Amino acid sequence: MKFAGSLLDNDRAKAVYELIGVPFDANATIKGARDAPDAIRAASHRLETFMWRDKLELSDLLYYDAGDLDGLSHLDLDTHRRRIFIGGDHSITYPLFKYYFERHAVTKLIVIDAHADFRDTYMGNRYSNACVMRRVAELTGFENVIEVGIRSASWDEYEFMKDRISIYDDNDIEIPSGKLYLSIDIDVLDPGIAPGVEDPEPCGLSLEALISLLRKIITCGEVIASDIVEVNPSLDIRNGITSINAARIIFEILAAYWDSDSSSE
Repeated sequence: MKFAGSLLDNDRAKAVYELIGVPFDANATIKGARDAPDAIRAASHRLETFMWRDKLELSDLLYYDAGDLDGLSHLDLDTHRRRIFIGGDHSITYPLFKYYFERHAVTKLIVIDAHADFRDTYMGNRYSNACVMRRVAELTGFENVIEVGIRSASWDEYEFMKDRISIYDDNDIEIPSGKLYLSIDIDVLDPGIAPGVEDPEPCGLSLEALISLLRKIITCGEVIASDIVEVNPSLDIRNGITSINAARIIFEILAAYWDSDSSSE
C-alpha cells in the first residue's frame, strides 16, 4: 500500500517530493516502531487528501511513495529531491542526517521532541534512540543542533547540553539560516492524542501547536529533508490515533514544502 495521494509507479519520474519508509527499531528498548511505515500509510487512507485550510488537493503536488529502505548501512539517495522519511525509532535520524551532511546537502538539524536524546550511552548502546542527538551534534557541531519542545531529560544530559545547543519552547523558536534537516518525534505530542509511543511523556503539545510549529520552520527556513519517528503501532489504542496523527503531520509537511517552493518562485 502506498501513502494516500502518491503517484503511481509509472509516474515516479514526475515526483517533486518523495516519501520513504524506514522500518527500523533495533535501537529501541520496546520494539514495534519498525511497523510504523505501513501503519501510517494505511492511516493516511482514512484521511481526505484535500487540505481544507489551504484549499489544496495534495495529490496535485506530485509526490511519490518509494516504499521502504532495505537498511541504513548503504544509502543511495538523491539529495536534490525533498523527502520525508517515515520511521522507525529515532535512531534512524543519525545515519540519514549523516548521509545528507557528508554530501553538503544539510548543515543543521532541528528536532521537535519530548526528550533530549542527549545521553552519551544508554544500556550500553551509543546509538540508542536516547543518544541520537548527541551523535548528530558530535558530527555537525553542537551549535548546529536546535531542540524544540523538550520536556524530559536526565540531569546529566541537561548539564551537558544546556550551554552547547539551542533549546526553544515551541512558540519562541528562531529559525536559523542554512540548509536544514527537520526531525519530528511523535512523542512531542501529548500522550492523550499520541499514546502509541515507547516513552509517553505527560504535558505535551497539541496537534494544532505542532502543525503550526512545523509550518513555521518549513516556510521560514530551508528544510531539505525531514523525518517523523517513534510511532509504535503495537502500543497504540484500537483506533490507531497515533498513526492517524502521524499521517496528518506528513500531509502538513507536504503542504508546507509546496507553500515554501511556491513562494520562492
